[in-house]
Amino acid sequence: MKVTVFNGSPKGKHSVTYQSIRYLEVKYNEFEIKSFNVGQEIKKITTDRGSFDTIMESVKESQLIIWCYPVYTFLTPYQVVKFNELIFERHAEDAFKEKFATQISTSKHFYDITAHDYVKSITADLGMTHLYGHMADMDDLLTEKGQKRLEDFGKEIIFKIDNNMVDFPEKANSEKPQLLEDKKIKPVQKIKGDKNVILLTDNKEEDSNLTKMITWLVESVPYDIKIVNLNDMKFQGGCLGCFKCAANGKCIYTDGFDKFHKENVLHSDCVIYAADINRHWFNAVWKCYDDRQFYNGHRTSSHGNGIGYLISGNLSEEHNLRTILEARSEVGGLYLTDIVTDESDTETVIERINQMAKKITFFLENRPERPRNFYGTGGMKIFRDLIYVMRGLMKEDHKFYKREGLYDDFPQRQKKRILFMQLIGFLLRSKKMGPKIDAMMKEKILEPYEKILKDIKED
Repeated sequence: MKVTVFNGSPKGKHSVTYQSIRYLEVKYNEFEIKSFNVGQEIKKITTDRGSFDTIMESVKESQLIIWCYPVYTFLTPYQVVKFNELIFERHAEDAFKEKFATQISTSKHFYDITAHDYVKSITADLGMTHLYGHMADMDDLLTEKGQKRLEDFGKEIIFKIDNNMVDFPEKANSEKPQLLEDKKIKPVQKIKGDKNVILLTDNKEEDSNLTKMITWLVESVPYDIKIVNLNDMKFQGGCLGCFKCAANGKCIYTDGFDKFHKENVLHSDCVIYAADINRHWFNAVWKCYDDRQFYNGHRTSSHGNGIGYLISGNLSEEHNLRTILEARSEVGGLYLTDIVTDESDTETVIERINQMAKKITFFLENRPERPRNFYGTGGMKIFRDLIYVMRGLMKEDHKFYKREGLYDDFPQRQKKRILFMQLIGFLLRSKKMGPKIDAMMKEKILEPYEKILKDIKED
């Protein structure tokens, strides 16, 4: 079975993820693997058409295509997003049609599912048959259990291809919404103050839905909004996963991104993202922007700030993208003001933007907070454990987590609660005391809440 592998790691063959491909190649003679370091060589593939065509020739000759990558910021690395864009920009879809696709990722399981769903959607757009991928921990291949699971994955892939099976078929990408009317609205009077609002976009077109939505929002928010176009930023490249920033908080690149980000984004009261949906994400420049934020490590430095989205495209059909947008807010401890799309008629879109402007204003003037939901709580627990174990390397992250008390919720540190629960458990198992304790618990549990309500009434 001929297999083409897209190695999406910026580290090329030195990638931990890629070692899973090498393992499968040794373990199964059925796989005749040809690998391409699309992550490491993305600049060459972008500028040298011959390099791209060589990859496509391998795809044409293969029965199975494997996307292999480390998970970066909820998705694949920027380099993979860029490579996927090139496939469609260069109309190479026919090379992929009716072939099998799967994927292998490594991470600490921080939103590896959203990365896999993104790639799965790309394969649907390419007319491929997607088979369930392998989501491994970074250290899995070093353990017998991890090796066994990878072997099971390889065996399962061979079985499914031999029997022409499919896993969880996806709907292909749909057309964009209709063009909105070029309607003028009455701008609100601006308030002078110290509220810092920044709008980031990659918009290039003067007469696009996104241009109109940005204009309407700027004219509806009573505070000045600074607009920054990511296309004007001179990125030297995407995140290399080199971890040089882990020790000192500085990026190895010298293009000034970290300075810009600290001064304009981290210190803003509210950040608005304005983007077009492009193949189940935004454009590749957005992924470069996201990945490069890793200079700040896993530090939720914008906690308590506001965030909002103006999106052109059928977001209602992009369930995975909606999950990513909400999860990004939750993990970062950000207040999600609103998400507005152009999926309605002009009047409805304008009304939605007007409501969004009011929500942004409410946030800026009140700074409300919300409790984190599962997306944020689960994500932060993964980060907490990761940083604690790797604190010798990730010194800046460790300082931040220690200072912010993010280690304080380790369950083993809740000694009093653990002992109390052991006592309650012991008493409940007693035939004599159990019924009495059970009857008492219902009211005892509510006592502290009753006290709070009583104190409020007395105040």
